[in-house]
Amino acid sequence: MTEYSPSPNNDPSGREVKFCPECGKEMIQPAKYCPYCGHSLENAANHAGQDSQPKLQIEEQDFIAFAVNNAGYYMHEFRKFRVAGIDAFSATWNWAAFLGGFGWMLYRKMYMWAIIAFVLSLIPYLGLAAWMAFGAVANYLYYEHAKKKILDIRTIHPSGDISVILSHIGGVNKWVPTAATILTILLLLLFLAFFLLIPFSFYNLFNVFKGQSKYI
Repeated sequence: MTEYSPSPNNDPSGREVKFCPECGKEMIQPAKYCPYCGHSLENAANHAGQDSQPKLQIEEQDFIAFAVNNAGYYMHEFRKFRVAGIDAFSATWNWAAFLGGFGWMLYRKMYMWAIIAFVLSLIPYLGLAAWMAFGAVANYLYYEHAKKKILDIRTIHPSGDISVILSHIGGVNKWVPTAATILTILLLLLFLAFFLLIPFSFYNLFNVFKGQSKYI
């Protein structure tokens, strides 16, 4: 059965010939509906037009431009998620995501996942399980994140070099390592101050009780 096409064939007499995709009967006169079965020909034409549009393709260079830092590592991991042209999850391991948690996701501009990871980290037991899980799924999450962003940009710029745009939209937040270092130093100072103040407090408390014992 010949499918309806928005570009009709012509018979030897020069008349336009169309075929209904539902019943397959020939129609000489252009019509919105098949005169034999009533099938909508406009929907068929729109569907055929959509199928004829070229699909957007993502090249490896797009992923490299998007990742910027450590692109070689991520390309090696991304290839594990596409087998025979089909995307499929595969557990990998990312030490930076495991150790950094939501900080790594902020670094990679995955803001939604950074919020989720932060909230989960506040929940007892579940936070520990999520912390372990993120190390195994981080590369796949980043792959899906990068793919979506690249397709969004390709939709706006279907042709031409978009590497500069990708490196700007993707890449990393360079302020995150600096902020993490400052925060770690502050927490370390608070930790040291806490443990230094405890003996001093006990010493003062002991002297108070010792002074009062003279009057007992």
